Parts: sequence; C-alpha cells; structure tokens
Amino acid sequence: MIELRHITKEYVSKEGTTLALDDVSLTVRDGEVFGIIGLSGAGKSTLVRCINLLERPTYGQVCIDGEELTAIGKKRLHVIRRNVGMIFQSFNLLEQRTAEGNIRFPLEIAGVKRRAAEARAKELLELVGLTEKAKSYPSQLSGGQKQRIAIARALALNPKYLLCDEATSALDPATTDTILQLLRRINRELGVTIVVITHEMRVVERVCDRVAVLDSSKIVEEGAVSDVFSFPQSEIAKQLIIPELIRSAEGGGGKKLRLVFRGETADSPIISKLAIECGVAVDILYADTKRIDGKTYGHMVISLPQGGEETVRRFLEQHQVSFKEEV
Repeated sequence: MIELRHITKEYVSKEGTTLALDDVSLTVRDGEVFGIIGLSGAGKSTLVRCINLLERPTYGQVCIDGEELTAIGKKRLHVIRRNVGMIFQSFNLLEQRTAEGNIRFPLEIAGVKRRAAEARAKELLELVGLTEKAKSYPSQLSGGQKQRIAIARALALNPKYLLCDEATSALDPATTDTILQLLRRINRELGVTIVVITHEMRVVERVCDRVAVLDSSKIVEEGAVSDVFSFPQSEIAKQLIIPELIRSAEGGGGKKLRLVFRGETADSPIISKLAIECGVAVDILYADTKRIDGKTYGHMVISLPQGGEETVRRFLEQHQVSFKEEV
C-alpha cells in the first residue's frame, strides 16, 4: 500500500517560492489501478515523483508497505525503489541499445547474470507482444512499440508498483487503447498496483478503479471512477469530464436533465421508450455515450417540455437511469 501523508512540495528560486503540492494526502490500495487527473501545472507529475522520492517532499511523509521513505537512508531507499517501476511520456529508452538491451539494463545494474537477464527480457518481450522486435533499436520502433518496451523494462525487476507519468499522452487514440489494455492485463494477471497520471478522463475511465482530482496543487475530489465520472462535484472535475456537455446544455428552452449511463441500460433504447410510453417529446441537446465490455457508459443532456417534467422523472427512476437537473 502507498500512503502519502500531508505532502507539501515547494520549489525555491531567485524569483521566489513556488508551491507545487499543498498538503496532499491519499492512499493507493494494493492491487488497484489508481488515477490522478488534473490540468497541466496542477502538480500531477510532481506528486507521482514524490512516491518514489525522485522528488523529495518539503514536508510530509511517503510510506510504502508501512515503511516511511522520507525517514530512511539512501541504501535502503535504493532497495525499495527496485519495487517501484516507472514509465514516462517520452519513453526514455537508450538509443544505443536494442529493445532487448533496454529491458536487460535494470537487470544488469542489479547484478543479474547475463543468461538470467536474457531469459527475463525474452519473457517480457512476449508479455508486451514484441518478441519479433528484440533486436530492433528505438529509432526503428513506433511510439506505441517504444512505450511497450518501456513498460517491459519497468517490469524487469518484478516490481509491486508501477507509476505511469502521462504514459499515453504522446500516442494516438488507437495506440493509447492498446497500452491501456496492456496495463490492465498487467494489473490483473501480475497483481501489479498501478498509479496513472493523466489529464485525459478517457484514460481514467478505461483503466482506473479510483481517481483523485488535482487542482492548483490540492486534491479537490477523490472516489470511485464510476462515482466521479457520473456526478463530479468540483468545478475542475466537471471541466475535465464533461466540458462539451456543459456548453451544449445552454441550448433549449425547458428544464434540462443530464442522464448518466453506467451500464444499467446497456440494451435499452431508453429515449425511444420514454417518447412512446410517456407520450413526451424531448430534445437531445448533447450525447456522449460509448460501449465498454458490452455495456453503455456516458452522458446525455435532454430538454424537457413544459408540463412533462414529472412524467419523465418517474420514467427514469423506474428504469434506474441516474439523472441530475442542470441549471
């Protein structure tokens, strides 16, 4: 388990003191995929680098499996860091080494014998689906392939935790989906606890169990992804999750409801049923829904006709569709 207790990080320069993190506390449970989301400059990368003390907090405590990293010596910290893998947006591969050589690198540093290191690299190349690229150099790989090699390298020493700092930001949507599927597989099959730093809510939706929302160096919201995604409480979470929806909801003349689909109505044409069974015509002002694992998720904003509000509300309640009135 990862515990951050009242973490504050300040950067001091000639221009003054910059507050990057302000009294941040959170817990990442073993076996989960935990997301940290926020806009650029919110402090996300600083926060994830504090977990393995690449950035040392100005104040506060970092604990991994009950051991306080901020209170131990360099030798012990080096041992613990072997249990915490990390991948980056820019891949950070060694250009003069092949894919296999990059994966072997941390094993060599750890003193693993060459034959064992080669066997481990081969195993990890198979895990990430790049066995045929073993002898390729980074310049010969696509962005997605580079990131898969980076993931394999991060797993070389069998870490318990994997930190992902904007790991998909440089990738196209299709490649991002491939990387997210790989991370989920690593979590489920290997039991690796994963922390995902991102500014994209769709990344959190696809792979995370819980999420913390960071804004101006503070955590402003935290909870299960399904709860934060469905009914964001903070203004920044609303901007990250439903920016277009908020603007679109300005149209129409009647009261507006935001419907939230969380898989309960996957095979039900709910709006058609509403119109037929209730005899009420509604305007759809915005819709962003998707099917994941055979279930429907997303948001829809509808404008209600005058006099039909209560009929629509009762219908939605009977069909277990979550909704909220939008101003």
